[in-house]
Amino acid sequence: MPGRLAKRIAVVTGAAQGIGLAIVNRFLSEGAKVIGIDKNEQALTKFSELHTEFTAHATDVQDHDSLLSCIEKISITHGTIHILVNNAGFSYYEDAVSTSLEQWRHTHRVNLEAQFFLCKTVAPLMMAGGYGRIVNISSTQSIAVEPKVSAYAASKGGINALTRSLAVELAEHNIVVNAIAPGCIHTPMAIIDGVDETKSDYFQEWYIKQKKIPLARPGEADEIASAALFLASDECSYITGHILVVDGGLTITF
Repeated sequence: MPGRLAKRIAVVTGAAQGIGLAIVNRFLSEGAKVIGIDKNEQALTKFSELHTEFTAHATDVQDHDSLLSCIEKISITHGTIHILVNNAGFSYYEDAVSTSLEQWRHTHRVNLEAQFFLCKTVAPLMMAGGYGRIVNISSTQSIAVEPKVSAYAASKGGINALTRSLAVELAEHNIVVNAIAPGCIHTPMAIIDGVDETKSDYFQEWYIKQKKIPLARPGEADEIASAALFLASDECSYITGHILVVDGGLTITF
């Protein structure tokens, strides 16, 4: 049986670990050809040696010339791009008054500007083909915010707004644009200053025992990949501009 993404060409950023790698694996298992973008060249190369349908493009998403070169190569090789997953992201952990302007700008270059640039670059190919699925990875920090992530939270709020705007503009071309807002997910990004925050006493007491997360556990990267698969598939035919919160109930509780 063909997979749900058979014959689809997908681009995934932040593809070398965590949520991005989980999405890449899920897409490959569903028949897609995947081009993975990440600055971790060693991890991408190792992965590409194991998967013939995966192509690595090692670059920092702040390098627009390199991103443009990647998209041009895909266009020449495959003719189009059907799916774009903007997943690359990171955060500083500083009080707002201590955050430098360069930290703010760096966060937005990686988390928001790169998503805008890739959407802008890939959308014409999708428009020409009359089909597209864009999935932007946001965060529950765009909805309910913890201390010390002001730049990150603002960038993720920008992703939500960009998603809605693109959904309106691209709808006439049969391109749907949605975002996923993950909650507390057990990935390398959960390790802060060498400590896995999902294993901390505070997390275990407040989020697990006191059920600030009603499902009483952190999520796994594969669970975000499941959401991404739906939004990237033909089954997502009448949903656009939506922010799909995948957080175990975190943001619905007091």
